[in-house]
Amino acid sequence: MMPREAASERPRGRRPVFSEDELRHAAQFAYARRVRTRRGAQDLVYRKFAVAVIELYREAHPVEGAPLEWLLRPMPRYSLLSELGRVAEPRSSTEGELQWNEPDVNRLIQVALEIAAAKPSTKVGVSMIRDRRRRHREEAA
Repeated sequence: MMPREAASERPRGRRPVFSEDELRHAAQFAYARRVRTRRGAQDLVYRKFAVAVIELYREAHPVEGAPLEWLLRPMPRYSLLSELGRVAEPRSSTEGELQWNEPDVNRLIQVALEIAAAKPSTKVGVSMIRDRRRRHREEAA
């Protein structure tokens, strides 16, 4: 067994993706329910990021972006949007600011267009998005 002091020096669990400020800011916009966990706050950040990217794409490309309406209306598809936000891998910088890169955002839009065209159930859609993320990680490795 390891001494308790040595075990406490190493941080446990996953490394934080977002700063505490970013999570707190996202939790302020939790209009449907109160967010009580770090994971719930992360879902909100990913969802908020995906909605922002999709809305900007639809504004810049109204014709190509029209199918993305399905993800947002009449009610946002929250689970799918949270998973789509993970596709772009946004992170907090050391200063606590949200950062991302263009290829990842382009991949988010591409996956969102595929999902919107297929119009799957939530369970199937989440599975499709996770499969795309997994394949991208394998290709990048």
